[in-house]
Amino acid sequence: MTNPINLQIKRADNTWDIIEAAPFVREEGQELVPTGTFQLYRGFPEFDSNLFDADELRERYMESITLIGEENPNYLGELHFAGISYYEWKYEGKQLEESEVWQIVDCIQDYAAGKVPLMANGIILPKEFQPEKLPLTFKYGKNQIVSHIRIEEMEGHFIVIVNGEPVAQIELLEEDWEVTGGDIYDRDLLDEVLRRIKANT
Repeated sequence: MTNPINLQIKRADNTWDIIEAAPFVREEGQELVPTGTFQLYRGFPEFDSNLFDADELRERYMESITLIGEENPNYLGELHFAGISYYEWKYEGKQLEESEVWQIVDCIQDYAAGKVPLMANGIILPKEFQPEKLPLTFKYGKNQIVSHIRIEEMEGHFIVIVNGEPVAQIELLEEDWEVTGGDIYDRDLLDEVLRRIKANT
């Protein structure tokens, strides 16, 4: 992925915004190779919409279009992806809430996986705002090793199975899901497992 992508997200205050994710690339010979890092900026819409003030967004964008990184007032931080299918990621910045970052991450992961998004005038439109159920079976890549993950729902809890072996039990304690048996030592994998459990409960 070497070209910038534009996507629409719902902000924490329930307003809509356009985000531009600009990938960092490096030159190898005569080719541009993605590094897995994206700089995030507030973008501007190319279509008429009553969800935001299009003229104000365009004006703000054009005033700072030549500025890069923190010099740009529309700069929102960086997303760093690694591993197979971009499952490992880290956000560096303070301008975006967690729910906002997840929307961007989901979009980039889908785009990297070759899924065809719904678009309007070059802008990737958001998924349905209602939480979407996520598959409880998926592949997780880290350090060039791919693991097959399966999350099985039992009565009142979930069992996490990695490469055919049960490794952890997860239960809802008070208001959050927690590991109550075994362990998942990879914190990134644990975060992904908990995200999928929450999306399905």
